[in-house]
Amino acid sequence: MDNFNLKKKSNRKKLFFKKNNILSKFGENLLCSKLNFIKTSPINIIQFGDSFNLNESNKKILIFNNFEEFLTNRTICDAFLSNFGLQIYLATENHILDLVHNSLNNNSLLCFNLITQNSFVTLKKMFYEIDENLFQGSYRRFGPFHDIQNTIEKLNNYNFKETVVSTENFELNYNSLKKMRNDFKEFGISNYYNDKIKFKKDFYIKTNQVFEKIIKKNSYFPIELEIATFTTWKS
Repeated sequence: MDNFNLKKKSNRKKLFFKKNNILSKFGENLLCSKLNFIKTSPINIIQFGDSFNLNESNKKILIFNNFEEFLTNRTICDAFLSNFGLQIYLATENHILDLVHNSLNNNSLLCFNLITQNSFVTLKKMFYEIDENLFQGSYRRFGPFHDIQNTIEKLNNYNFKETVVSTENFELNYNSLKKMRNDFKEFGISNYYNDKIKFKKDFYIKTNQVFEKIIKKNSYFPIELEIATFTTWKS
């Protein structure tokens, strides 16, 4: 399992994260659209990570911002919802799905969004080439990103049933590196790996040069995002 600096993530979230950023709102709409297809609407709901509006007043909603809060305040619910809140924990906590499974009543719902491996394609390629040139090896600078099939297998291993996955793709286009960096901060996207990365001023210089070269050629720099929404059940 990968190791992440969760304290850094928490601190950056307090400083920079904006709840109604475009990525969070997109994910929120995906989750709400799935709930609209459920015949029996859940009453007791856990939202793990960032809270979002379900537009219903007759719900009892518990919000856990992180894994520690979830462990401390164990409860049973009819639905466990997460808008990217499981992105890191599914890569670092072996038993997170077991805990989620135990927190659900029978015939209850788990629905969550993940950013997949098909995201940030151009940016990852750019950083890989710069790292190879400067460091003779590449670093993990974003992530984790998730493989859909691997995630389905994890759900199966923890006795979730009838898993359905839908994917949505969208692209953000930037002509300013500063704007892209600021948006990433608002999204909560950064490098939270515990890997030690060598600092070189040349990396930032080269990044700006390559970014500007792509802008000059295409008029924008693309950030590709593929969002997978998993809907599954505890039988």
